[in-house]
Formats: sequence, C-alpha cells, structure tokens
Amino acid sequence: MTPGRFQSFEGVADDYDQTRVIPAAQLEEIARLLSREAHLDRGGLFLDAGVGTGRFAAPLAHLCPAQVIGADVAPAMMARVASKAPQGSLSLVQADLQRLPFRAGAFSGALLVHILHLIEQWPLVLRELHRVLVPHKGCLFLGVEQGGRSALVDFYYERARARHALAASLGSPGLAPVLTHLRRVERAGGAGAQVVQMETPALSWKRVVPVAATLEALSGRTYSQMWDIPDAVHAALLAETRHQARRMPRGLDSVETLSSRFVLYKAWWG
Repeated sequence: MTPGRFQSFEGVADDYDQTRVIPAAQLEEIARLLSREAHLDRGGLFLDAGVGTGRFAAPLAHLCPAQVIGADVAPAMMARVASKAPQGSLSLVQADLQRLPFRAGAFSGALLVHILHLIEQWPLVLRELHRVLVPHKGCLFLGVEQGGRSALVDFYYERARARHALAASLGSPGLAPVLTHLRRVERAGGAGAQVVQMETPALSWKRVVPVAATLEALSGRTYSQMWDIPDAVHAALLAETRHQARRMPRGLDSVETLSSRFVLYKAWWG
C-alpha cells in the first residue's frame, strides 16, 4: 500500500479551538491517563500523531517528564501550540503520518484523535505508528469525542444530504472501522493489536454554545465534511440553517446546551 491523498485543518486553524472545545479539567484527566498507561513518569518519548493546536500534547507536556513530540502536516495549526506548553517540553515536526520521520521503536506511546478521517490510506498510519512504538511495550491510544454537536449543524448536514452535496470522508468514516481493522488483523494471524476501551468516567462535560457562534462556524466551513460543498450550495444551506435558527425560542440569541464525552481506547502489540 502506497501513501495516498490527505486533507488538513490548515485553512481553519484560526477557528479550530473554538469549535472543538474540551474543558481544561478533562484535558488534564486525559493527560493523566496517558501518562499512567504509557508509564511516562519514567521519561521516554510520546508522540501526538496529528497534534493540531496541541489540545492533548500541551497538558501532557505540563504533566510528565517524558519528551512529547507532536507531528502534523499543518504548520498553521502547530503555530498555536507554542503558547500552551512549557518551553522545551514539546517538540513539533511537520510530517505526513503515512511516512513518519522517526526511527523504529522510539516511542513509549502515541495518540491519535480526530485525524484518520482525513487520510485516504489510513491503515498506513496505523502501520507507521506500530513501527515507531517500543516493541511489545509501546501503546497506541485512540480517542474520540462523542456527542456535543449542535442541532443546527445536524440540520445543515441533513439538508446537504438531501441535496446529495455531502461527500463521504476521504479516510475512515469513524473510529469503529479503525478498531475493527486492528482486531481483524489480529484474528488473521498478523501483527495485530489487542484493543481495550479504557475506563474514563470523568471525561464527560456540558457546555453552553450561542447559536450565533454555531452559525459563524458553519459560515466559515470549520468542519471537514463541508469543505467540498460547492459555494452556491453552501450559501443556500447556510440560509436555510439561519432560517431554522430564527424559529428557535429566542431566535438568533438562543443558546444550546451540548453534552459530550471523550472515549479512549488503548492498543498494544504483544
């Protein structure tokens, strides 16, 4: 399998953090879980593959003595990391995750969150991460945020589907196919991983989001599923969504309370 096409969040770097909000307390808890499960209190190297703006890498760099390395194809995203992490504790590398520029067996652990849907040949990323993890000891962590999506975003997507304007993901359509792939390889007698869902009771939260902020995010095409929608269709969908928002009890001054949780899986190769 040769490396394929990929997309990046380079064009929405300015708005990314405002539309993918995980509270500080939950980010710190994720960092504690990663540090404990990858034994980062002993030092070593940890890779945030698809580091983006450093949402996960920065709290981890604050917490543990391990050297955290973030890899991403998008320099504009990584430019947001510097202000979040202690100087010298987090290194950044611009890299295609299908061709990681690291030696085999270098990392005690690695993290993947919200990135494989952008990579056509996403199994190559899993293969590369297996390669760079410490043999028989290194762990791959796969995270996904569930819930937390505005009813107006769902409305926009529903109308886009009705117009046949919503393209399929370039890469994996979700985390489930990734976990299935890992387990299938194992059952087939290959170098498959064991995969378990971690206990994460503290990783749930609610936040209040103004409708105006949601409409602004939609207008700016902050979400990857919107990037290939033609401009004229996007404008029509946005107008329909604004009309739907005006029908809410307080119209464009309405707010939504969104409930989210973060689910974390741990994979390792025996």
